[in-house]
Amino acid sequence: MLPDGYILHQFDEIDGTNAEALRAGAEDGHVFLADCQTAGRGRQGREWISPQGNLFATICVAPPNGRNPAQLAFVAGLAVLDALSEAVSEAAPGADFALKWPNDILASGRKLSGILIEAGEHGYAIGIGINIVASPPDSAVRSPATNLRTVSGHSPVPTAGDLLAAICRHFSIWFDRWTADGFEPLRAVWLASAHGMGDTIAASTGSGRIEGRFNGLDADGALVVEDSGGDLRIISAGDVFFPGAD
Repeated sequence: MLPDGYILHQFDEIDGTNAEALRAGAEDGHVFLADCQTAGRGRQGREWISPQGNLFATICVAPPNGRNPAQLAFVAGLAVLDALSEAVSEAAPGADFALKWPNDILASGRKLSGILIEAGEHGYAIGIGINIVASPPDSAVRSPATNLRTVSGHSPVPTAGDLLAAICRHFSIWFDRWTADGFEPLRAVWLASAHGMGDTIAASTGSGRIEGRFNGLDADGALVVEDSGGDLRIISAGDVFFPGAD
């Protein structure tokens, strides 16, 4: 059962939860959950492999006035991170979860969850995919993936519905904090759980590839990279790679 304030729409099979949410106008508080997707999408239109047993959901929200909607990625990322940490706290207390800019959650450096945010008629659709029981082979994806069952040492894992309820609960907490206090508290917590701080990073952007030292986030959530000349490069959109790791 979802926390108060959320309205659940559940499907056995659908093309994609974000697609359905956008068709419905992305009304604030509406949540879409599917057992499987036939046309799941990741960022930049990439296919999101969607086997039954994993989580495919979309939370719809209207950002508060005066807040940058792009920062919803951090609200959602922190909520998913908290829910995942909670889910395996007993089975795998040392699980190495981390956040990868802009929208991924990693476990021991492998992709566990992705987030896709799209603007709708009345709000934003925040699509969340989590590999609970299965993950694609390395040959089928750009970055190596894993799943919650593997992370937890094959201990019992939560159902998609239970995990979604935890995500919504944590989402409300972070959304309220963002509304009341702005982005800086979220930025500080996000950075404390960031993957690869200080490491060499490469970002593929619309204007080309930028490589340098991962130097954190700016005040709006853009990626800060220190290039070989010591200049700070600000990246507000792009794909991030860790050379030699991804």
